[in-house]
Amino acid sequence: MDHHPQVIPLLVAAIRRHEADVLVVAGDITAHTEALERTLAFLRPAAKEAVFVPGNHDLWHKEGQPTSRERYERILPERVRQVGFHAPFADAVPPTLFGHRFVGVTGWFDYSLRNSAMDETFTGAHYETGRFGALQWSDKLLVRWPDDAGVLLDDPGICDLQVRSLEAQLAAIGDEPAVVVTHHLPFAELATYKGIVPWDFLNGFMGAARLGDAIRRSVGVKLAIAGHTHFQMNAEITTCGRTLRALTSPLGYPREYKRAGQSLEERVAERVTLVEL
Repeated sequence: MDHHPQVIPLLVAAIRRHEADVLVVAGDITAHTEALERTLAFLRPAAKEAVFVPGNHDLWHKEGQPTSRERYERILPERVRQVGFHAPFADAVPPTLFGHRFVGVTGWFDYSLRNSAMDETFTGAHYETGRFGALQWSDKLLVRWPDDAGVLLDDPGICDLQVRSLEAQLAAIGDEPAVVVTHHLPFAELATYKGIVPWDFLNGFMGAARLGDAIRRSVGVKLAIAGHTHFQMNAEITTCGRTLRALTSPLGYPREYKRAGQSLEERVAERVTLVEL
C-alpha cells in the first residue's frame, strides 16, 4: 500500500465482483501498523470472511519500536482481529470457514529454495549476510526476532519456529479439508529461476522446502496460497498419490506492471484470483 494506496477501492470492487466467500491476503501490505489496519478494514466488507498472514515487510522493525516477534505474536493479531480478519498464524485453533480449515504462518527462508546450480557464485556467506555486490536483502537489517532469552535468531532459526507452528496446526486438524496460507514460498515450483547474476541470488530468500514438506504430509490440504514473489504462479503439487494446488497472485510494484504495459486497473483485474474448492 506504500506504493499505490489508490489500489484499495479497486481491490474492493474486484473482490465484490467475484462474490467471494473468503478473502485471503497473504502479506506484505506495509510496515506501518496503522496503515495495515486501515487497509484491512477497507477490504474486509468485500467478502463474507477474511484471512490474513503477515509478510516480511509487515514485520519490519525500527530502532526503539517493538521487535518483529512482538509484531507477529501480539500487535498484528490484535489489529487484524479488530477489523474482522482471522489470524490463523496466532490462533490456538485454525478457523473453519465454509467447510475448510484455514491454517497459516508467515513462513520464512532458510536458503533451501536457492538455485543450487549457482552455489559457486552465491556462497553460504552471501546468503548469511544477505549481501551480494550492491544487493542487500532488507530483512537482514529490519527484522529482529529474539528468542525467549533475548538472543536474536538467524533466518534458519526463525524458519524453524515457523515450520514447527505450521506442523502443529496441521497436526491439530488431522485429515480435515484445509487451505494453507503462507507468505514465503513452500515449493520450488512457485519460485522463478533464471540462472543469471544477480537475479538468482534472491531465490535464497524466497522460502523453505520444509514448509512444503509439512504441507505434503497433511492429507487434507487442498490448496496452498503464498505471497512474497512478485510473479503470478500456479502449480500442481503431486504427493502421496494426490494432487494439491499451489498459487501466488501478487500485485507487485508499480514499476513492474508499468513495465508489462499494464495500468493499475488491469493489474488488479489480472491478479485478484478466484479459487473454487
